[in-house]
Amino acid sequence: MIEVRGCCFHGETVKTVNNIVRFDPFKKSNADAHIFISHAHTDHLGGLGSKGRGYFTTGTMDILSLRGERGLRNFIPLKYGDRVKVGSLEVTVRNAGHMLGSAQYVIRGPESTIVYTGDINCRDMLTTNAAETMSCDILILETTYGSPYYVFPSLMETCTRIVDWTVEEILRKKLPVFKVYSSGKAQEVIKILNSFTNVPVVTHPTVTRVSEAYLKNGVELKYVDSTTDEGKELLRSRECAFITSVHGKKPDLENCSFAVATGWSVRFRINGVDAAFPLSSHADFTQLVDYVEDVKPKEVLTVHGFKENFARHLSKKLGVRARPLATVSQKPLREFL
Repeated sequence: MIEVRGCCFHGETVKTVNNIVRFDPFKKSNADAHIFISHAHTDHLGGLGSKGRGYFTTGTMDILSLRGERGLRNFIPLKYGDRVKVGSLEVTVRNAGHMLGSAQYVIRGPESTIVYTGDINCRDMLTTNAAETMSCDILILETTYGSPYYVFPSLMETCTRIVDWTVEEILRKKLPVFKVYSSGKAQEVIKILNSFTNVPVVTHPTVTRVSEAYLKNGVELKYVDSTTDEGKELLRSRECAFITSVHGKKPDLENCSFAVATGWSVRFRINGVDAAFPLSSHADFTQLVDYVEDVKPKEVLTVHGFKENFARHLSKKLGVRARPLATVSQKPLREFL
């Protein structure tokens, strides 16, 4: 049995000959299970601590290790392109483009091939390359932004807005503070500021730890930890940008301006902040449609966000057989080939 940990849905089984691929991030695995984790975001780590044999990428391992996560002992790190044999199945690791180490899994059986995307991003960013596309029979696709309302501006346009706001706040004697996900989004913002400005970047310790994993994997980032003397002095001067986590405490300083970076800002006003930028590590609607057209699957199962809307769009506009996967609160769907 293979359990792919990395999606918040429950009870789905995909039967392939005498093997079963089960997606269930909440039930702990049997000792003979094979668990594949897609990436290092907390809501995709249900498999940590399970009894079976686990797999993730070296990038994911580095992030989890530096964050001090437990339950890594049974896990084997893999590189993109590596293959794992599980009975008559072969699982191949491919880049998902979502963050450092994020993985798609291609599950090949004697009669069919399944691609499980995990969270996916289909365009090049400053810290990641776009997701790969692989042909398959069944595509399990995340659709966080699977609505035509969510089409993101170009990365360069978003970078320009972030840079302009940061410089303007510093000139106004304000400290620009970015409250973002400490894993992935924070490093992208650091890279934007490093690439297009000479503004020093100060990082909260939670961001610093993950950034060390990026450095270890060849992503160049320049930053100063906020607990160092240099970091404290830069924060007092307000001639820097401060990158902290979404849930991190506000700096004990006056005259701060706060910003977030999220794809939801394309349509919604984000309360409690001074600026919001549509920087996302997920594919937008157009990217998702293009991805499906490139993959050419026989069937698509949609997960997260606008999964019902996107499944209907695929069925009506592209003529692709598609349906949403059940959530935790819904009854499991049937087994299928």
